[in-house]
Amino acid sequence: MTIDRILSRRDRKKKKTQESLEATAWRLFQRKGYDQTTIEDITDAVDVSTRTFFRYFDSKEAVLFGDWRSNLPIVSELILARPPEEPPIVALYEASKELVELYMAERSKVLMRKKLAATSKYIGDYERNVIFAALEETLTQALAQRLNLDPENDLLPSLYASVAVSAFYTTKTVWVANDGEASLQDMLEQAFKYLTGQTEIDQGLSST
Repeated sequence: MTIDRILSRRDRKKKKTQESLEATAWRLFQRKGYDQTTIEDITDAVDVSTRTFFRYFDSKEAVLFGDWRSNLPIVSELILARPPEEPPIVALYEASKELVELYMAERSKVLMRKKLAATSKYIGDYERNVIFAALEETLTQALAQRLNLDPENDLLPSLYASVAVSAFYTTKTVWVANDGEASLQDMLEQAFKYLTGQTEIDQGLSST
């Protein structure tokens, strides 16, 4: 048996364990309630240790959002791949469109998180303070590289990143509050047009 085959089998087992933890957590959250479900409840149902749980997720909140960290390098690459002459806000808008696709692909889970978040503030806190903070830092570093600026000494990359994350977060929040009935893509486009007075986004759209 080759090393590649051993690794492949190991990776498949890890993926299966992660998916089992996620599916079980979702089932328990919906049945028992989020705050009433413990990590031990989840691991007992899957028949793994809590140590195994923390190999995949850093908290109970994290299991609700899956492997979101794997999307951060993709977002960074999207920013860096945009045409160099493109304004930063347009590059951010184009990258945000990819995030929209991710949210739309998990629409049912996104809306279910809304229901669970209504019963526990920890879910919203995790999304804002951990996920969106990491996204903002990723955007800051990508923009700094793109603009050849030092984010420690120049506020422009972090300012742009903060505005873009706020636009996406606000759009997503309103979209979820309306049960995902509207087009998230259209709402995001409108949000960025509000920020730029429409001109730059319209130019960006016409060039894509």
